[in-house]
This record gives sequence, C-alpha cells and structure tokens, in this order.
Amino acid sequence: MTQEVQTPSRQPVRRPRVSLWAFRLVLLLHMCLVVAQPVMAGYYLSGDADAMNVHSPIGSTLWMLCMLQFVVALLYWRPGGGRLWPAGITLALFFAEFLQMIFGHSQQLAIHVPLGTAIVVGVVALTSWSFRPSARHGRLEVTQ
Repeated sequence: MTQEVQTPSRQPVRRPRVSLWAFRLVLLLHMCLVVAQPVMAGYYLSGDADAMNVHSPIGSTLWMLCMLQFVVALLYWRPGGGRLWPAGITLALFFAEFLQMIFGHSQQLAIHVPLGTAIVVGVVALTSWSFRPSARHGRLEVTQ
C-alpha cells in the first residue's frame, strides 16, 4: 500500500503589468512634486518671495495625490498581483504629508523641515524601487 503525498499546487503567478505602470506613473508625478518642494523653499530662503506662491499650493495638494497613489497601490496589489507593502508605505506617506501641510501652514519649521526631508527620501526610494525588477515579481499564491 502506497501513500500519496500531496504537495501544494501552485497557481500561475500573476505578474503586475498595467497596474505597475499606473503605479509608476503616479509615483513619478508624486516624486517630481515632492522634489520641487525643497527647491521652491530654497528659492524663498534666497530672497525670492514669489517661490512661496508655488511651494504652498503644491504642498497643499500633495496629500491628495497620495490618496490617488494609495488607490493605485491597492490595485497593484489585489487585482494586479503585486505586493501589499507599497500600499502601506503610501498610507504612511499620506499621513506624513497631511501633517507636513499642517506644520507648514502653522510655520513650525522645527518639524516641517525634517519631516519634509523624510517624505522626499521615502517617495524617491519608493519610486526607484518601482523600476527595479523585483517590483515586477508577483506574489506566490499556494493552495492546498
């Protein structure tokens, strides 16, 4: 009498394609706007008062762009077959950018400047990860 050993069968791995490109495009727009923020602040500090007319509206809308990025990150994860953690990072960025806007409008620069630096680093790192080959790998789904 032989016993059959059942091994988990692997379903075909879904690799994100369209959802990954949508995520990349939103990230690129997000990164361009986030990187423009310290540039505009630098122009303001060097004496160009009109730079604040660009810095402030961008900062006030970044968190809304991050909401869109969160939706696209969820689409990258669930129907797209990608990973979940980029959505978690995006959610953290959303809260950080919302707080950043509050601290900027209340002129609390002791928090605004380091938080802004962390946001720039986070968005640039997530954007560069999205163009790495590991972003194309789908999550393995094992069924019993």
